[in-house]
Amino acid sequence: MEKYFIGIDSGTSGIKAVLFDLKGNEIGQKSFPLKGIFPREDMYEEDMLEIWDKAVKCVKAVTEAFPDKEIVGIGITAQGDGLWMVDENMEPVRNGCCFCDGRAAKIVDRWVEDGTCDKLFEITGTRIFTGNQNGIVKWMEEHEPENLDKSRWLLHLKDYLFYRFTGKVTTDATDQSLIFLDQNKRDYLDETFKICGIEKYKDKYPPVLSAKENAFPVQKELAKELGLGENVIVTSGPMDVSACALGSGVVENGHCCSIIGTAALHEMVIGKPLQDNIKAGMTVCHVMENRWLRLMASLAGTPNLEWMLDNFGGTLKQQAAEKNMNIYDYMEELIETVPIGSRGVMYHPYLLAGGERAPFTDSRARASYTGISVRHTIADIVRATYEGVAFAMLDCYQHMPQEIKQVTLCGGGAKSPGWSQMFADILGSEIVTIKGNELGAKGVILNNAVVQGYYKDYKEAVDATVEIKKVYEPDMKKHEEYMKFYPLYKKTYEQLKETWKLRSSLVGEE
Repeated sequence: MEKYFIGIDSGTSGIKAVLFDLKGNEIGQKSFPLKGIFPREDMYEEDMLEIWDKAVKCVKAVTEAFPDKEIVGIGITAQGDGLWMVDENMEPVRNGCCFCDGRAAKIVDRWVEDGTCDKLFEITGTRIFTGNQNGIVKWMEEHEPENLDKSRWLLHLKDYLFYRFTGKVTTDATDQSLIFLDQNKRDYLDETFKICGIEKYKDKYPPVLSAKENAFPVQKELAKELGLGENVIVTSGPMDVSACALGSGVVENGHCCSIIGTAALHEMVIGKPLQDNIKAGMTVCHVMENRWLRLMASLAGTPNLEWMLDNFGGTLKQQAAEKNMNIYDYMEELIETVPIGSRGVMYHPYLLAGGERAPFTDSRARASYTGISVRHTIADIVRATYEGVAFAMLDCYQHMPQEIKQVTLCGGGAKSPGWSQMFADILGSEIVTIKGNELGAKGVILNNAVVQGYYKDYKEAVDATVEIKKVYEPDMKKHEEYMKFYPLYKKTYEQLKETWKLRSSLVGEE
């Protein structure tokens, strides 16, 4: 009988369980939205119990829909960064803090001023931002010490879900490499805790395993509840960015992956860590032992389009309905009527609570349209929004340490042909999309299949399951035109930085 796997992917806006066969085909899935909690504008939290409840419902829905499938493995990935605290009984101490949380802004400011950020970059390859776990832990020490004291374990989200499935408290090298690990040994580096002044909490961190080692059987009682066999093996990791890279076949040196979702994560595979002096972005262990990811983790993703549509899109929706068109298809048609550069309207897509984190780090950064005059229309605003996210992508790749060999596009943004072509044109580089929609979930089931010996290694798994869907070749004339406007994009946000700080103090975020 053919073997099947379930990939679980818990993101910022929702959680899903996807059923795959051994060839990487998506057989079925179930997803639920997750409710964001915003105590302040600079905070982004989620209820850990809600996430677990919906994880169970997702898996049960999949197993009930396909009772004839022999499910042998479950792989788990989730959003990285943030802070997810549990007590001695493994109960949540408080809501989880998401990767886009901005509460640690003042702490990160201090660390920038006193050189802590530079020291951490030198030994970890990561330019810290407010959503990293170290800053949030320090914020808890200063503002909620009682919750820090109650905590037995300081986890990442996938680690919490893994415990609920297996009863094992672990983490993996992909998540922890962002801040706390020796990149070559892939184990904790005591110096990172000391530099941040949080060494007293090191015993609250779980043991680090590779994603290949992080594998245990599902808990027996839970297996019955979920309609699974007791011999199902559950694996934790890699984290979402590495999982998506693996699921889309991005494993070779110089190959890149851009995930256009809630955030816009741009990553390049490198063969050695800590080999550049570009003090921006992050360095993350890839799932393979001899590969790392140089990551520019921009926050400028698809919520920019959604926000624009929700707030300015009444007329657009009406016009799309009159043409009997999907609203996104209509917007792509509309932006073709506007020249490159949106007739001088420039959009900076820093919409989320954490501001921006790559290629510059500023939790106070906020979105804005500039250059608007009476002659502009909604079509210019729409195109500027698309272009703003694309310019943010270009800005990230301009700060990568190696030449781009190829960019694979994933996430919700990859579903847009017009946007995909815009990305190719603005980068001046070939863009490919991959068959399948849930590449993060696919990445963790490929890891699970390697762990269980269905594939001898990750390369064999990729070769057997990854197929290119479409190739977007860049129009170099359009690329030249975009490059004329890129300095305006950059110069504008550089000039806005002082106003972001003033604005933050005026609206009570300081």
